[in-house]
Amino acid sequence: MAKKRKAAGRPASRPPGRSPGRRGGVPRVAYLGPEGTYSHSAVQAHFGESVTGLPLPTIEDVFEAVEDRRADFGVVPVENSTEGAVNITLDRLMSRSPPICGEIELRVHHNLLGRMTKPSAVKRVCAHPQALAQCRRWLDKNLPDAVRQPVSSNAEGARRAREEKGTAAIAGAVAAGVYGLKLLAERIEDHDHNTTRFLVLGRKSPPRSGADKTSLLVSGRKDEAGSLFRLLEPLARHRINMTRIESRPSRRRKWEYVFFIDVEGHAGDPVVARALTELRRRSSAYRVLGSYPRAAL
Repeated sequence: MAKKRKAAGRPASRPPGRSPGRRGGVPRVAYLGPEGTYSHSAVQAHFGESVTGLPLPTIEDVFEAVEDRRADFGVVPVENSTEGAVNITLDRLMSRSPPICGEIELRVHHNLLGRMTKPSAVKRVCAHPQALAQCRRWLDKNLPDAVRQPVSSNAEGARRAREEKGTAAIAGAVAAGVYGLKLLAERIEDHDHNTTRFLVLGRKSPPRSGADKTSLLVSGRKDEAGSLFRLLEPLARHRINMTRIESRPSRRRKWEYVFFIDVEGHAGDPVVARALTELRRRSSAYRVLGSYPRAAL
């Protein structure tokens, strides 16, 4: 049922129009900071220069900034093509969240950054755990003796590389300029298709564009054989393509799980609406997280 998605960097359409929370007509966009993170690059790719960025320390803070209207939109990572789901984002979507109103697929190229002139002088590499994992083979081969230090963001790693002797960072080229670091090695990711998908959080889901995606949170009624099949059967029967499914513990009771599902189409499309109505009747938990334009090349 699922089919491979195309890598992309820009959405099919821009976010919805002016909202009451904007200051001076310029929307504020919260993202996982500080400046120079891949989340920052995703904001620039999706919104351009026509917004005010609001860098925040955690993904939880991004959700809360949209909820309490300190920001008009929020951008959070949800999955990576190499390392899989970002569980912090999924868990926050499970508890409560603003509607998803867009998505961004950003091709991620990791670089080794530092103040030294050659990689052999690197004693420590600081980066977000996902970046360290995505460059594992390169590090094993080229810096086998360097300590790998997980930090809260790649930009935080770049800040430490600027301040600490012998420390290098894994980050994007933007961070090199922001923190005044040299590019010691470029494109050190283990897979050249390495792509991170981000969700755009907002006030409401946008109207149908004709090339949409819908994100769902569902759970089966009973822990019995065939329960997942019964949940998904309406999608197959109505020929709705499922592009992603991910499970997470429900936290309501042990060994109970919820499923995050993405399908092609808008919840307002008649055929999608019919399939979702049937799916809802078969679910013990059901929520439409948002319908939004699919990321496009």
